Amino acid sequence: MINISQSFLKEYAEYKSGDTCGLQVKAKYIDGIKFPSSDAMELGNFFEYMATGSLPRDGHTPEPKIVYKGKPNESISADYQRAIQSAELFKKIIKHYEIEIIDIGRVATQDGMTGIMDIVAKWDDRICIIDTKYSGLIDDKWSDFGWNLDMLPERHNLLLQPVQYKIILSKELGCDPDDIDFYFFVFSSKEVMNVKLIKVNVDEITIANHLSTVEWVKTELQKPIDKIFKAKPNLKRCFECPINDDCKFKVEVPNIDEIAY
Repeated sequence: MINISQSFLKEYAEYKSGDTCGLQVKAKYIDGIKFPSSDAMELGNFFEYMATGSLPRDGHTPEPKIVYKGKPNESISADYQRAIQSAELFKKIIKHYEIEIIDIGRVATQDGMTGIMDIVAKWDDRICIIDTKYSGLIDDKWSDFGWNLDMLPERHNLLLQPVQYKIILSKELGCDPDDIDFYFFVFSSKEVMNVKLIKVNVDEITIANHLSTVEWVKTELQKPIDKIFKAKPNLKRCFECPINDDCKFKVEVPNIDEIAY
């Protein structure tokens, strides 16, 4: 039985709704296969490293992207220059609000749930979790990963994290989830001065629903692995899949879909 992370819950929900392949989910979370980072993920890793000193989960040290290598105008790319400036702004925010950082990259595991918390801190005499995000969608209303404040309460994939992390840390510290605050510090990858500090308040019903979901997933995971995770081939998905070389289910032409009218 694996310890259930919030990222696993997200991807398992996507799999159950047909939006991703079960073999990919199994490879990541059961088999421990490391999937390559996208350019956006590497940029986010670099920002977090510059802001807090935290390394990615695979332990590599993020490096800035260099443009015009070997030429007189060799320099750090504009995207990475902005990341450096955003990291300095992060430090300024921490100092301004007199936030005392207690732990960075804290791994907490309780009752079959697990999470890696960017920052555990004390702020105004309260324990809090701060999760840093570096996003090109800070004002986006329509993307599932957009941070527009009016639409954010509908972004269940984003708000799963504060719920699970508050539960885990409260269990670890022996307190109530209400005794722990959760903040997203969202920095724009496009504009350095476009930043949102978002406090997420979670009610008791949401906590209870989350715990029920976790118990349901635990029950699901007691089934035979080949009954849980099944292939859901799709041309684009298979083409981009890092494990497609040895996959007997991959497709190389589009599937035929049917609709009723």
